[in-house]
Amino acid sequence: MNAINRIALLGRILILTIAFATTGCAIQLAPPYDKVVADGLTQVNTESMTLLATVSSGSKADTFSAREEKYNTLIGKIEALALQAGARPMPKNKVTDAMNRALDKRSSQPLLDDDFTPPSAHAIKKVANAFIKMRDTDRKQGITATEAQAFKGQINIYLDQATTYENFLQR
Repeated sequence: MNAINRIALLGRILILTIAFATTGCAIQLAPPYDKVVADGLTQVNTESMTLLATVSSGSKADTFSAREEKYNTLIGKIEALALQAGARPMPKNKVTDAMNRALDKRSSQPLLDDDFTPPSAHAIKKVANAFIKMRDTDRKQGITATEAQAFKGQINIYLDQATTYENFLQR
């Protein structure tokens, strides 16, 4: 292949590349925004903080039955929300990197990224797991004020991650 043919071939490749790039081909960088997930996170956040406030000064195992339904209802809502958030496909992208930079600026822990599940779904599952452990501890022995603060701190981290990610998708 002589130099003129090579230049002509490169020219055709360049033209095809430009044509492909300008045809309006959209690249999806994140799962689609889902208002139901975002609204669910807002509701779960409020209910979580309400339950955490009821045990903030500690709780006794013998009064657990008064809180059991609240725990179970909240855990069910959180697990359903995690399932819904995780049902959206997660394309390979740099959105999680941008989210982690935003979380880092706020001194929050980074999101997990497995390229298959939206990071918010991981965080929401962690919220459910924290409430399950909290419920089981409350049932068995009650919760001290210090334990309540520790659970709240962990839950706040994961709710912050999930909410930040879902709000970022709305942009």
